[in-house]
Amino acid sequence: MDRFSYLEKLRIRRLVIKVGTSSITSAAASDGIDAQMMASLVEEIASLRQQGIEVILVSSGAVGAGRRLIAESFQRPAPSNPGIVRRQALSAIGQSHLMARYGAAFQPAGIPVAQLLLTARDFRDRRAYLNIGHAIDELQSMGALPIVNENDTVSTDELQFGDNDMLSAAVAALFRADLLVILTSVEGFLLGQTRLPEITNFTAQVRAAAGGPEGPGRGGMETKLRAGELCLMAGAALAILPARAPRPLSALLQGQDIGTLVYGATPARLSARKRWLLFARTEGAVCIDAGAEQALRERGSSLLAAGVRRLRGRFLAGDLVEMESLSGAPLGRGIINYSYREVGAMLGLSGKEIQARGLLQRAGELIHRNNLILERRD
Repeated sequence: MDRFSYLEKLRIRRLVIKVGTSSITSAAASDGIDAQMMASLVEEIASLRQQGIEVILVSSGAVGAGRRLIAESFQRPAPSNPGIVRRQALSAIGQSHLMARYGAAFQPAGIPVAQLLLTARDFRDRRAYLNIGHAIDELQSMGALPIVNENDTVSTDELQFGDNDMLSAAVAALFRADLLVILTSVEGFLLGQTRLPEITNFTAQVRAAAGGPEGPGRGGMETKLRAGELCLMAGAALAILPARAPRPLSALLQGQDIGTLVYGATPARLSARKRWLLFARTEGAVCIDAGAEQALRERGSSLLAAGVRRLRGRFLAGDLVEMESLSGAPLGRGIINYSYREVGAMLGLSGKEIQARGLLQRAGELIHRNNLILERRD
């Protein structure tokens, strides 16, 4: 199935748009906000909503806007590579201004805007995660446009998604979106100098071609590729589009050859709980052998202590942990029933050996199959 057939079959009803710092900000603007890009977003989003498509906007740019506003309008020093405390301050200054600009831009289209500032901690706690989903659904019922950004003002390293590419993928999973569109400063995913119209297989060549950041934001093509992987696992597709092309979203949906579409032949169907597992922050890792991986993938088994060879980090019972191969490759994640100390005493032991030593206190498995999710295998 080619990309155009896929999009026709997809019948999009829910869509998340992420606009990056390099696209929404402009060095030529006194307040740092690109008015032309904002007008383009209003036009595109209004058109999508008229077609009955529900939209969420994930917008970067608060730190860039705050830096420009302080430097140009108030003649205060604003370093181009600030530390986390200065980033928090610049975000606090720029975020309110960015939202005011969005509110004014969408007002003529009759679209009220709503601000949602999130951190990774909001996705760690399942109750908070579900409450965010309820708030988004209520905003949609009121005809408002949710505008999401990471809450840089309160985020520290341990509470950060890292960049808005990953945040937008998490929002797409929570929103049960059909498509995530990342608007960026490049033409799409490039393999050498050639744009790939579509990616359906994450080959070693594709992964090697994903480079570092391409603009003033924190995300690069590597994080966009990872966002695409997570979207596929959650049942959505990802489109990487050039933000400054004429009406890029409309062009994509009308079948034009623009950007790069990342999709799978068979969309995943995950429960809400497993979509949450994709993005909740992990507290450590269990490294498992090939036999355990085979049992997880081919037989749908739970993870047992016999297949675990070593641990990383200090996790507690009930924490979310990564599952890794012995070489460190990510295999999946799940909620573990024992602490790192308890698991450490069980490493490689069979069920009978664990019982004989009196180590089994609660569940018979380290991670139950209902509480784990596996990475896609190329």
